[in-house]
Amino acid sequence: MIFKIIYMFFAGYVTVNIEGFFIERFLNICRNKNIVLQDLHRENNTYIKVKILKSDFKEIRHIARTTKCKAKIEKKSGIPFFLNKYRKRKIFAVALIVIAIFIFGMTKFIWNVEVRGNEKISKEEIINLVSQYGIKKGKLKSSINTEKLSNAIRLDRGDLSWIGISIKGTNAIITIEEAIEAPEIIDKNEMCNIIAKEDAIISKIIVQSGTAKVSVGDEVKKGDLLVEGVMNGEHTGTREVHAEANILGKIVYEKEKKENFVQNIKVETGNEEEKNEICINKFKINFNKGVSKFKNYDTITSSKKVKLFSNFYLPIEIKKITNIEVVNEEKIYTEEELKEKIIKELEQELELEYQISKYEENNVNKTDYTSLQEDGIKVKLVYEIQEEIGEKQLK
Repeated sequence: MIFKIIYMFFAGYVTVNIEGFFIERFLNICRNKNIVLQDLHRENNTYIKVKILKSDFKEIRHIARTTKCKAKIEKKSGIPFFLNKYRKRKIFAVALIVIAIFIFGMTKFIWNVEVRGNEKISKEEIINLVSQYGIKKGKLKSSINTEKLSNAIRLDRGDLSWIGISIKGTNAIITIEEAIEAPEIIDKNEMCNIIAKEDAIISKIIVQSGTAKVSVGDEVKKGDLLVEGVMNGEHTGTREVHAEANILGKIVYEKEKKENFVQNIKVETGNEEEKNEICINKFKINFNKGVSKFKNYDTITSSKKVKLFSNFYLPIEIKKITNIEVVNEEKIYTEEELKEKIIKELEQELELEYQISKYEENNVNKTDYTSLQEDGIKVKLVYEIQEEIGEKQLK
C-alpha cells in the first residue's frame, strides 16, 4: 500500500470527478482494466471523486465516454506536475530529491494515532494508554507486534472487552469495544440487606421482604442500612430473608451565585491577526516571532496534519494562530437579563459537577430562588431528583 502511494506521488496523479448515471459500470470497467483507483469517495449515486495515475487519465476519459459519464480533473499532484511548474529552476530539482528521500524515510514510522469506537473512555486516555506499549508518533513500524500488544492491553484493562490495532500507511488505527459492567447478581435464596447508594431524603418505601429501617422523610447517607434482611413472625420467630423493596429517594443538588448589574465584559472589535507555525515532529518554525499588536485579545489555534493520502501522514503539522482583538466595555444588565445569565452559568456548573443530564428528565425538578441585592441579584438554583436509591448488599 505504501509503495503504491509513493509510486503515485513520483509518477504523478490527478484527482478526478466522475459524474453520470452509470457509475457502477464505469467502476467495473476500471477494475477489469486494472486501473488503480485511490481514495475513492462516493458523494451520491451519480457522483464520485477518485485519485488516479496521470498516465491512466486518457483511458479513464475513454471509459467515461463509453459509460456516458463526465470526467473532470479537479487537482493535479505529484512530482511530474511539480517539475513542470518549476522546470527552469534547478534549485527545485535538488529540493525535490531531498523531499523524496525524506518522504521515503518517513514511511517507516508511525506519524498519527487514530482512535475509533470509544464512547466513555476519552481519545486522549486511549492514546496515552497505547503509547505506554510503544504505539506512538515516531515509532518504527517494524518493531510493533500489533497482535501481542492488543492482547497485553486487553489483559491489563478490564474496561475494554476488545481492542484491535492496525497500521495503515503511517497511521496506527486503534479500534476498541468498551466493556459493559455487569450488575452483581445475588442469589434470591441468600440473605441480603438493602443499603443507600446515594445521599438522599426518602420519598417512598415499599418493602416486599425484610424490615424497613427508615421512613419517608428520613435523610440518609450513602451506605446507610435501609432494609434489613430479617423478619419477625409470631410463630416463626426471627429469620433471615432476601430483602426486596422499592425505595425512592430525593437527591438535592444546589448552587448559588451573586453578580452585579454593572459588569465589565469583553467585546470583539472585529480586528484579527494571523500567525503561522510549522511543526516538524518536535521542531517548530515560527513565521511571526513578534508580539501581538493588540493590547487585549483572545487566541484561537487550529492545526492540520500534512498527509498525502487518507492514511499516509507525514510528521508535519501546520498551525494557524488567530488573535482576535477585544476591548473591555461596561454593560448594565436588567434584572431579567442578569437572572437568565446567572441561571445559565449555574446550570453549566451543576451539569459539569453532577452530570444532571444522566437522570430521566421526568424525575428532575428544577427551581430557582432569586433575591434582589443593592447592586445586583443572588440566584440559588436547586435540582431535586427522584431516583431508586436502594442497593443490595450481602450480609
